[in-house]
Amino acid sequence: MHTPTPHDLTLALDTASPIQSLALTRGQDILFESTSRSVSKDGPGLLTLVDTALRYCHVTIKDVERLVVSRGPGAFTGLRVSMAMLKSFAMTLDIPLYAGSTLEALARAAQPFKGIIAPCIDARRGEIYTAFYRQNDGHPAPLSDELLVSPAAFIEYVDKHYPDEDILCFGPAFPTYRHKLTPTQARLHFTEMPVAPRAAALAFAVLEKYPDTLPDVPLESLEPKYIRLDDFVLPQPFDFSQPQPRKERRK
Repeated sequence: MHTPTPHDLTLALDTASPIQSLALTRGQDILFESTSRSVSKDGPGLLTLVDTALRYCHVTIKDVERLVVSRGPGAFTGLRVSMAMLKSFAMTLDIPLYAGSTLEALARAAQPFKGIIAPCIDARRGEIYTAFYRQNDGHPAPLSDELLVSPAAFIEYVDKHYPDEDILCFGPAFPTYRHKLTPTQARLHFTEMPVAPRAAALAFAVLEKYPDTLPDVPLESLEPKYIRLDDFVLPQPFDFSQPQPRKERRK
């Protein structure tokens, strides 16, 4: 496998939210970045986006030396498809694949703020994926685990853990959830414009942790992080010890 360096050509992909983002980076330079609302997260759409980025930078997929993908939390289909695609690239090209947190990448892109920052992703069903960070010399220091909460539970959490601090809320969950959080919380602050996940920020977060080392998680064990486990159904084992009802054949 290719030994990683800080100046590797990196292909990064984040499809944890309806905002689909792809970036090609080298070191701290962004060679290409595309962020758009995805109508569909099927494989051909992502492959077309990858091909567009490579052509724009006058490189081929064989020139890529490092792969970065979001592990979530986020939409099950988006995470599964993008990770499966980059896993196939990693196996074919024999290059490392790193998985990073979309919430952490969002936190890195936050505007300077003296209080606590809370990137939020719409988890559907009236809930939010979030985590809490404090900026430290431009880098987000995590204060909590990644959480799946309702707006009411979000407010209860900040009242319990951060009763005297201002909280900056931002990310693709807004403006949808803003009116559900503001009535009782004057110390919650919101950005004027929605903040979308950026694949380049995800690549930089991974580069900071692994400048010249291989991933901690082997490729065959790499899986998306599912906070809501009922987003997918595990197959049930067949019980051969019990007689199974015979299906009647339709006439």
